[in-house]
Amino acid sequence: MAPWIKPVSVSFWLLPLCSLAMAGVHRLSYHQLVSPQVDPGLPKHLNVVSLNDLVLSAYNSSTRKMTPRNGYTPADQDSHQFWRARSTCSLAWVSWVETEYQGLVRQMNASSPKAEPYYLQILKSCELDDGTNTIQATTHYSLNGEDLLQHRADQNHWFSMHPAAWRVAERWNRQGEAFSPMAVITPQHCRFLIEKAMPFTSQKTAQPAARVALVPGTQDRPSRLVCHVTGFYPRDIEVTWERAGQGVQGEQVTSGIRPNGDPTFQVRVSIELGQEGVGPTEHVCVVRHSSLGDAPLRVTWDAKATAPAGFLVIVTGVFLAVVGAGALGCYLRRKKRGQKGPYRPAQTQPEALGSASDTS
Repeated sequence: MAPWIKPVSVSFWLLPLCSLAMAGVHRLSYHQLVSPQVDPGLPKHLNVVSLNDLVLSAYNSSTRKMTPRNGYTPADQDSHQFWRARSTCSLAWVSWVETEYQGLVRQMNASSPKAEPYYLQILKSCELDDGTNTIQATTHYSLNGEDLLQHRADQNHWFSMHPAAWRVAERWNRQGEAFSPMAVITPQHCRFLIEKAMPFTSQKTAQPAARVALVPGTQDRPSRLVCHVTGFYPRDIEVTWERAGQGVQGEQVTSGIRPNGDPTFQVRVSIELGQEGVGPTEHVCVVRHSSLGDAPLRVTWDAKATAPAGFLVIVTGVFLAVVGAGALGCYLRRKKRGQKGPYRPAQTQPEALGSASDTS
């Protein structure tokens, strides 16, 4: 049998953006990034922790500290020591991951040299099911978005997702449990953090705002109504179209749930007005969200309404976010074109690690 697994068609980095957390299932995620060098606005090491899509803390190698986000602070008297310990653990992780990162880059250069720098992405995630009290934990490693390694906690085994990574998977499997604390997320660690942070995230809610817009039709496409819902948290939401109190039979197209610049989310759901004699005002966008209780939000199209200022700010923010993402992509592409040969990993710089005394 080949020592590697054929990668799936959709990269695992997209999965958290394409799926909805089910009621009673809590998801904890570590999003970690290792850059080949320090660039303006992009630290060499970044570690972001989130629970149920709410960012709790972030480590930045430029400051060498783990700091709380969105007002999260453990509800005890030792919060200072807690963040100090988290920063110390992050520094230890930086020291470990730098060595393994260089090894992964060497393996990739040996199999297929690339004239570009390598960015290491790590996703450690786990889900706790309240109904069954079970935990599923997985860890993924990727270089420049290409899946390399996957660890499944239920099997305690590394699998190579790329032919260049099978030697690394074999070595990591030989190292066993003694290797796991830095490399993977364990079910025990997952349960501890979820139980510690759940009271905080369960209190965080934000009610959605909705607006319906009419998009005129063309020769090739009929008119359609678009319901834009934004500003809600938690992420779970249901947006449907109704007419005369009944669910509309036509196909409803969704943009997928997307993050805003703050902890909230947004989604767009549209429907075509193909049936003659049915006006846009007869359709109702129905929004159901936990922050609304048992009273769903119901919005219809108003021809006289203008976009409120808040809505315009949100749209402008989303536009700027898209432009920013595009600018980052252009920046990375320019760096790729400017690279003269295969990327050779830089030497680890001990002075960048600092000391525990610097984390306070």
